[in-house]
Amino acid sequence: MDKVMEKIAVDIEKELEKKKALEEKLKACNDRIRSLENKRLEAENAQMVSSIRALNISPEELGALLASIKSGKPVSEPVKAPQKEELEEKAV
Repeated sequence: MDKVMEKIAVDIEKELEKKKALEEKLKACNDRIRSLENKRLEAENAQMVSSIRALNISPEELGALLASIKSGKPVSEPVKAPQKEELEEKAV
C-alpha cells in the first residue's frame, strides 16, 4: 500500500507543478492583454485629439459644439461659444 500512496503523492506533485506553470502562462497572457488594451486606448485617444485639432477651433468653441450635440440641437450652423454674459444668466 505504501507504493500506491507514494505514486499518488508523486502524481499530485506533478499535477501541482503543471498547474503552477499554467497559472504563470495565464498571468503572462493577462498582462499582455492589459498592455494591448492600454495601447489601443492610447491610439484611440491620440486619434480623437488629432481629429479635434484638425477642426482648428478654440477650446470654448469645442465645448459649445459638444454641448449642442449633447442637447440634440442641430449643428448645421457654426457653433459659437457662449459669451460670459450668457453664462452668468444661466447661473442665476
